Amino acid sequence: MSTPVTPRRARDAAATRGALLAAAQRLFGQKGYERTTTREIGVAAGVDPALIARYFGSKADLYLAAVAADRIDDREAAADADALEAPLADLDEVARTVLRRTSAHGPGPLLQSLVRADASPEIREAAVARLVRRMVEPLAAQYGATGADRPRLRAELAVAALLGAGLGHSLGWFEELGAADPDDLAALLVEALRPPG
Repeated sequence: MSTPVTPRRARDAAATRGALLAAAQRLFGQKGYERTTTREIGVAAGVDPALIARYFGSKADLYLAAVAADRIDDREAAADADALEAPLADLDEVARTVLRRTSAHGPGPLLQSLVRADASPEIREAAVARLVRRMVEPLAAQYGATGADRPRLRAELAVAALLGAGLGHSLGWFEELGAADPDDLAALLVEALRPPG
């Protein structure tokens, strides 16, 4: 006699990801990063904690996503993996994204985790990895396609310049920089950083 096969319940990836994100926001807000465990997040979300690795990569990546999602007005967009994780297409898109976000929200969690002395090394590494994946690698490919020398270095310099300009704009370091339209700043930066050729 054969044992009946129990059908597996279909997993709703968007719902699971959203539940993990909501639980992480609540628990990180209550207990902080260090005192919150992935097990607690999984239990609060009603899913296997191992799914954190599947949907976010690591606890530090989930933390960055949770903090970033908390700053985005449209919660559905925040729960969409593509909205926060997809590589940006080119220098124009990187510049517009950085300048618009820092103008609208100030220095975001990713930038803060890079510059704050109290950020844990794990969060800082996750922030750098996200910057590399979303911005540096696409720009390095763009610079490389033009035949520019040292495309990776050029891409890293471009991202550093864009983040610095976004930070200066949002904090009003200089009179004209602070008052400028983010799209105008993005266009000026793209002109200065455009790949040769």
